[in-house]
Amino acid sequence: MLTSPAIAASLAVMHMWWTVPALVVVFGPGLALGPLAWRGSPRALRVCAGFATGGYLAAVFTWGFGWNGAHLSETTGIWFFSFCGLAAIAAALAMRPTYAFVVLVVVVISSVTINYVARDVARSGLFVPDMAWAFAFSLVYFAAAVMGMRTATVLDDTRAQAYRTAAAAAASQARANERQRFNQLTHDGVMATLLVAARRGNSTQLAAQAQATLHALDRIRGDADTDGTMTPDAVLTHLGEVTATVDPTRRFEVRRAIDSPDAGYPATVVRTVAAAAAEAVRNSGRHARASKTIVSVEITDDRLHIEVADNGHGFEPSTVPADRLGIAISIRERMAHIGGSATIESAPMRGTRVFLEWVR
Repeated sequence: MLTSPAIAASLAVMHMWWTVPALVVVFGPGLALGPLAWRGSPRALRVCAGFATGGYLAAVFTWGFGWNGAHLSETTGIWFFSFCGLAAIAAALAMRPTYAFVVLVVVVISSVTINYVARDVARSGLFVPDMAWAFAFSLVYFAAAVMGMRTATVLDDTRAQAYRTAAAAAASQARANERQRFNQLTHDGVMATLLVAARRGNSTQLAAQAQATLHALDRIRGDADTDGTMTPDAVLTHLGEVTATVDPTRRFEVRRAIDSPDAGYPATVVRTVAAAAAEAVRNSGRHARASKTIVSVEITDDRLHIEVADNGHGFEPSTVPADRLGIAISIRERMAHIGGSATIESAPMRGTRVFLEWVR
């Protein structure tokens, strides 16, 4: 609409067969950029911006063929002179800044020169000031467009890098979790079973522990540790069976404070807590040489608390190396993985108490 007077005035010096196609190739791609910016893909937007730049350049380069030799007597000038900077802005969307700047130089020089030639000499003004004004005016918006594209590119690269970093961290965490599961199984199942076989030979306890280890291997292979929930009775049964497999002579005490007998507990949590408790019971017999081990379970609607106490030799917890699998991985890290806690109280010749707690 703003260029309508200039277009009407240009009809006096330009052939119609040139004017109509020039209007189409100059304004058509520019009008298409609006819907594409709202709904189109970035690639389609760049292609359309390239066509907008090409359309303007085509009009500029073919102007001489459509000129009838007459001169404009109005002060509006040739119609495409007033927005020559838009072609450079479109070029900034479609190509590298260096190439877009070349387009800016070409369109400004060409449009100012054409405007100077097409107007009356008396009304055309000074050529150099017009050129300087066109450059200064267009360069501001061109620079803003280039910086906008650069900022968008940096943002896209940063977001892509963040996604790659998050994916790598997730993959690393998944590998660490799998490594931890296998470390726990190796220590609690395979190594413990082999130690029982070496120390006690063929026995009922060895058979039960070997069977439990095989079941654990099957669960890891089928990844069944994350499925379903357990009722309070199922939780207590599982805890009793797991600790009995390690030490059939341990005493198992239960204290229940459950309002809903159908309350469910995540199977992953129950199996993890049971495995940590089994490791504590195993340590009582293997390292502390305890003659009596008591497993006390307190279960409520939103809390699971287990205490494993023995009358063994005891030890100083601060002197235990951080990389010892039995405490670091099989108890502490295991509980931390499900959001629980593990506390160990012990002293030389005073026995050991291990507290395991998970709160919903």
